[in-house]
Amino acid sequence: MAAAPMERLLAALQSLALDSEAAAAERVAPLLYFGSPATASPALQKAYYESAARNLLLLDALDELTSAFASRGVRPVLLKGADFATSLYPSAALRPMSDLDLWVAPEDVTLAENALASLGYRPAVPEMTKGLARAIRHARLYVSGTRGDVAVDLHWSLVGHDTDRRAPSLDWFRSRTRHSRLDPTASLLYLAAHMKLQHYDERIPLIWLSDFYLLSQRPEMEWEALFTAARSFRWETGLAATAAEVSARLGLELPPPLAAYARTTPMAIPEHKGGPERAWNELSTLSFRGRAALLKAYLFPSPSYVRFRYRPRPAWTWPLCYPKRWAQTLLSAASLAVKPRRSRPLLGETP
Repeated sequence: MAAAPMERLLAALQSLALDSEAAAAERVAPLLYFGSPATASPALQKAYYESAARNLLLLDALDELTSAFASRGVRPVLLKGADFATSLYPSAALRPMSDLDLWVAPEDVTLAENALASLGYRPAVPEMTKGLARAIRHARLYVSGTRGDVAVDLHWSLVGHDTDRRAPSLDWFRSRTRHSRLDPTASLLYLAAHMKLQHYDERIPLIWLSDFYLLSQRPEMEWEALFTAARSFRWETGLAATAAEVSARLGLELPPPLAAYARTTPMAIPEHKGGPERAWNELSTLSFRGRAALLKAYLFPSPSYVRFRYRPRPAWTWPLCYPKRWAQTLLSAASLAVKPRRSRPLLGETP
C-alpha cells in the first residue's frame, strides 16, 4: 500500500538530515520530532512543545476574535497557518504559527478593525501616511490583545490591493470559500502566489513547501479550475515555480497534472532581499494612483512613522530625520540607475 502524504512528507524531511538549528529556521522542527519522537534531539522536542503552546494561545485567541467579528456581522476567512494547522496536519502543534491571517470583505474592514480594537489590538507599525494601508496594501498587522503576545494580519485583499497588477479576482476566491476556509484549489493557488509574488526575493521556508505539498494531495483538488484561474490572474509563473521548488527541495513527487505544469513556465528568483529593488518592484506593479500615494509616503511620512522608524536620540531631533530620509531615497534611486536591476518576473512574464 502506498504511503500516506504525511508519511511521505516526514520521510522526505528526515532525508534532508537537518540539524536542530536549520530545522527551527525552516520551521519543520515539530514535524521532525513527530516523525521520530524516540530518537529526536532535546532541541526538536522543545520546538514541538513550544509550537504546541504557541498555537494553543493563537487558536484560543482565534475563537475570541471570531466571536467578536460575528457580533458585528463579519465572517473572516482563515488563511495559511490559521487554516492549515487544523486542516492539513494530524496535530496543530506540527504547523508553527507566528500570527493569525484573517481575510474579510473590503466593506467589512472598519467593522473588523473595531472588533480588534475592542479586544485591545493595535497596529504593529504606524502608517507612513494616514490611510496608506487601505489605499495600496492588501493587509495590516495588529498586535497584542487581551491574551498577550498575539498578532493578527488582517487582510482585505490577497497578494496586492486592487490598485496592484498582482491582485486577483476576489470574487473567484469568495466563490471557493467553504465554512470560513478556502477550498484546496483556491488555497493552493493563493499559497503559490503568496510565496512567489509576495515573498519572491526571500528563501521560502520548508514548512510553506510542506503546506503546498499536502494541499496538492487533497482528493478534491480541481486541476483545470486551478490552471484556468492561474492563467486568468497571470499567476502561472508563481504556481509553476512553487511546484518546481517543492519537487527540488523536498524531493517529493507531485500529482501528474501539477508536475507537468511545473515544467511549463520557468521563473528566475532574484538574489537580493529588500532594498531599492523591492521598492522599485512594488512601484512597478501599482496603478498611477497607487504609485502617487506610495511616493508621497516615501518622501513625506507621518511624524509618528518617522519617530518609530528612526527612533532619534534625543527624541526632539526627529525633524532632522526627514533630510536623512530624502538623502537615502536619492542614493537608492541613483543605485537603481547605475546598476542592473534584478527585478521580479511579473505576472506571467518569463525571464
